[in-house]
Amino acid sequence: MAGTDPELLDARIRAAEAALAAHYGRTAFEHRLRTAEGLDVRVVEFPAAEAAADLPPIVLLHGIASVTAVAMPLVGALPTRRILAVDWPGHGLSGPSVLAPHSDLRAHALSVLDAVLARFSIERADLVGHSLGGQFSLYFALARPEKVHRLVLLGAPGAGFVEVRPVVAMRALAVPGLGTAILGLSTSQAAYARNSDRLLGKGALNGYPGEIIEIGHLASQRSDFAPSVASMFRALVTPFGVRPRVPVPHQELARIATPVLMVWGDDDVLLDPAKGRPSFDAIPGARLLEVKGGGAPWLDEPDRVAGAVSAFLATR
Repeated sequence: MAGTDPELLDARIRAAEAALAAHYGRTAFEHRLRTAEGLDVRVVEFPAAEAAADLPPIVLLHGIASVTAVAMPLVGALPTRRILAVDWPGHGLSGPSVLAPHSDLRAHALSVLDAVLARFSIERADLVGHSLGGQFSLYFALARPEKVHRLVLLGAPGAGFVEVRPVVAMRALAVPGLGTAILGLSTSQAAYARNSDRLLGKGALNGYPGEIIEIGHLASQRSDFAPSVASMFRALVTPFGVRPRVPVPHQELARIATPVLMVWGDDDVLLDPAKGRPSFDAIPGARLLEVKGGGAPWLDEPDRVAGAVSAFLATR
């Protein structure tokens, strides 16, 4: 989409987001904040249609190179909950974030989530994280246990489990220069959809509104996307494997005091439940819902997953 006016591109994203939210019966309000690092972060608030008494807001965190739109079917299935969906820096309509290869990702995650909770005067929140969002949620639950009521991991939490072995695409995107070049290519929406199939599971988005793919594709064509996301891949992995201190060791997982629900597809491209079970088992009292599907389990078994997530988060 080379040559597209940036303001027009962003307007198209917002229009598609509004249509998607309306489809799921939710109203969206956009907020912006600045972190202690000086990063510009966009948060989209979905107020509860009918507030659930005494339950904290949900902070929703998408995966790397992804967008909140992918999780809108789950957002729509939680109408009684106030949801704050974060466009991670460098993603969606947030500002750029180019990280150094040896960046402290834990400090980075804490700075963003601290800023989000402070901006909305939130003392405790439920965290729902997909992929990298789940990894950052683990970091936050360990560092700020008093601020996390409950935690839901949707799919393998990025590179957060020590059993993760980066797929070839992740290794390639971590190569300096190459990752930015690949992510910066002007691709068609059809090509973007094919890539989503590889990451989320073949046919995972079949039958869902087309705006989900449209929003993800448009966001990937923004000028900030390629350098920001490539830098995140470099901070996570090298062409040879996951960087030290990125995964959460079993002994740290054993310190998590927050109740955890993990929803895991049996064919998750990043890490399947059989291989990652040692990390899951290290989390005290964690509950597992295994579904037939790939990296976005709420798309594969929507009713079952939404019911489980809703019931888990409704427990005080």
